[in-house]
Amino acid sequence: MLKSNKVARSERWSMSSQYCLELQPGLQQKHCPMELRGAIVGQHLAGRTYDEISQSLKVSIKTVKRWVNRQRNEKHLNRRKQPGQKRKLDAAQRAELVKRINDAPFQNAAIVGREYGVNKNTIKKVWNDSGVKHRIAAKKPKLTPAQEEDRMGYALENLTRDWSNVIFSDEKTFVSDRHQRLHLYRPDNMRYNKRFIHETQRSGRISTGVWGWISKDGAGEMATIPGRFKSTGYIEILDEVLMPTVDISYGGFDEMIFMQDNCSIHTSKICKKWFANHPEMTLLVAPSNSPDLNPIEHVWSEITRDWKSIHPRTIENLQNQIQRNWELLRLRPEYFKNLYESMPRRLNAVIDANGGPTKY
Repeated sequence: MLKSNKVARSERWSMSSQYCLELQPGLQQKHCPMELRGAIVGQHLAGRTYDEISQSLKVSIKTVKRWVNRQRNEKHLNRRKQPGQKRKLDAAQRAELVKRINDAPFQNAAIVGREYGVNKNTIKKVWNDSGVKHRIAAKKPKLTPAQEEDRMGYALENLTRDWSNVIFSDEKTFVSDRHQRLHLYRPDNMRYNKRFIHETQRSGRISTGVWGWISKDGAGEMATIPGRFKSTGYIEILDEVLMPTVDISYGGFDEMIFMQDNCSIHTSKICKKWFANHPEMTLLVAPSNSPDLNPIEHVWSEITRDWKSIHPRTIENLQNQIQRNWELLRLRPEYFKNLYESMPRRLNAVIDANGGPTKY
């Protein structure tokens, strides 16, 4: 009677084995599923050797022995609970790392990991668990306290201004940027917090430069700046580009306001004299280091969006590409409308940041 029960049981295991192989032929998995464990034990009870079972089910002899012994000694085919990996860093070290990244967010996880004798992924996990994550630093101009105060005053003074009759202007010098992107660790939604931005100063080889103006209706006119830009060259642009094109578009400056920043070229004696000789022009001067308060900066970014497609990369090809993209922007009046509508939000962002950098 005992023998017949053993034979019946082995036949059931054999059927389970056949069923398992029909579902998953040539089954080879890192984790042995329950059906395969049953097939291993069933074939063993049927009298097959370890080697025969291994070849039949395409598993290692070590796997066969493991599950046969598990059934014989523990009377089950379940997995044992694993104790879990021991932490490589103790609580004090983890707390020290969290304080360290909060005090100085611009850090390299690989270098820090070598100090603690662990790999960079362990360091990153500690920082991630504390709520700071790896990000690329936003680049913003370095602001002095006086400049922040000027920005605050400008924002408060112009918060209720009607921007629809303002002409924004600016120069753009395209350079070979020698600065790589900086990596840091910060909490979510803090990209433009002053602690987590990369403050920049302009440097690099000049490739080409342009000057342009925009209005709420779209792109105005753009001019290439030959060589080094000086006040005399700026006055030439005002006389030969700005005045004629604004006259064609709006009948002159009777109803328009002209915005420029306060760089030394614009505020020189000869430029002040030129503006004094044009009383019909109302001048609005933006604070220093405030590209976020001049929406034409977004136009420059839009123009340079597909620079990588320029081949060969020469000054002439670059100038042609800039001019072509400027002309294409004329076909997008809604783009400029949205830029102008963003001015109140930009000013409020400056106020919220106490004159500091914003997301714009």
